Amino acid sequence: MLKCIEVTMWAERLSYDYLSWAKGIATRLNINGVAFFKNDGSAEIVAEGEERNLIKFVNRLKRGRFFAHFFSPIENFSAAWKEPKKEFETFFISDHSMQEFTS
Repeated sequence: MLKCIEVTMWAERLSYDYLSWAKGIATRLNINGVAFFKNDGSAEIVAEGEERNLIKFVNRLKRGRFFAHFFSPIENFSAAWKEPKKEFETFFISDHSMQEFTS
C-alpha cells in the first residue's frame, strides 16, 4: 500500500552530498519524492512508497551517513506520516525550497 512520509532533519555538516546519498537509498528502495533544503538550513524530504520501504529509508536517514573518515550525525530529526498525493514519478533533489510539497 502506498504511503507518504515527510522528514525534516538538521545536522552541522548537512550538504548536497547528503541529499544525493539519500536519493541513492530512495532509488534502491523504489521510493519516489523530493529532497530540498529549507531556508533555515534544515533538509526536508517528502517520500512516497511502500510502507516497509519507507520505514527502512527513515531508519537509514536517522543514523546519518558514514563515509571513510567523514561522519554526519543527524542532530534534529522528525518524521510525519501524510496521505500520499501520488505526485512523484521519481526521486529528485530540488535546488530551492518547495513548500507546496509540504502543505
